[in-house]
Order: sequence, then structure tokens, then C-alpha cells
Amino acid sequence: MKYIDTSAFVKYYSEESTEKGSDRIKELIDKAKGGEEILITSIMLIGESVSVFDKWLRLKLLEKEDFTELLAIFTNDIKELTAVGGLVLEGINILLITASIDYIVKYGLSLNDSLHLLSALLNKKDIEEFICSDKQLLNAANKEGLRAWNPED
Repeated sequence: MKYIDTSAFVKYYSEESTEKGSDRIKELIDKAKGGEEILITSIMLIGESVSVFDKWLRLKLLEKEDFTELLAIFTNDIKELTAVGGLVLEGINILLITASIDYIVKYGLSLNDSLHLLSALLNKKDIEEFICSDKQLLNAANKEGLRAWNPED
């Protein structure tokens, strides 16, 4: 099982010519859709991904019609991935939020990144790789004993 955070997951929806590492993520997610790979992440991935797509729209990297189509594709992908067991979405509760404060302070992470790290650490025995494109989060994951991989490298 591999943990994937939002910074890596959204590369699936990027152009390979403009987003470094998107080809590796496309291969990984396609394997998960085919049942060859199991990915795990926080439920936050859904909201964070939509926020990224909205940012692309505001930066005029997407037209409104493309944004609407992308949301539909993304929603269908999440449904398909979870239905085939290729994506496990970990929930969030007040205890996780409170526990994540330690990682915010220790590594200077955002709340979202600290929750991704904590979600991965709670499943550490089952996770062979932590996939992320955020250097600060990758550094924290490595320091916490996770085998981290940046698809951009």
C-alpha cells in the first residue's frame, strides 16, 4: 500500500508537458484503477484537490467549461478508485486534528500536511511508500521513518 498526498495526486489531472512527475502519477493511479495497486490517503484529498482545480480556474489555467468537466472526471475517478479498492480514504476527527498539532510545531507543516503525515504514520506498518511533491512534507515523512518518494525526482 502507498500513501499519496494531494500534491502528488492532482498531477494525475495535469499535462505531462507542464507538470513534472505527472507521468509517474498517471501510471500509479491507473494501476490502482486496475486493482494492481492500493493507495491510501486522507479524506482531505477530495477538498484539497477541488481547491487546486479552483486555483487553476482563477489563474486562468482552465476555462470554466474545462473546470466543470474536470470536477466530473475527478468525482468519477474517486468513485471508481474507492469502488475497486484502489483508494482508501482515511477519516478525520477531533483526536487526529489535536494530535497533528505536534507535527505542525515540530516540522512547521500546515494543518493539512500534518494530517496527511499523521494519517500515514497511523498506517505506517502497511505503507511501503509515502508519495508527495511537497519538499517540507517529504522531509518530515523521512524524519518520521517513512520511505518517501517525490514523483518529480
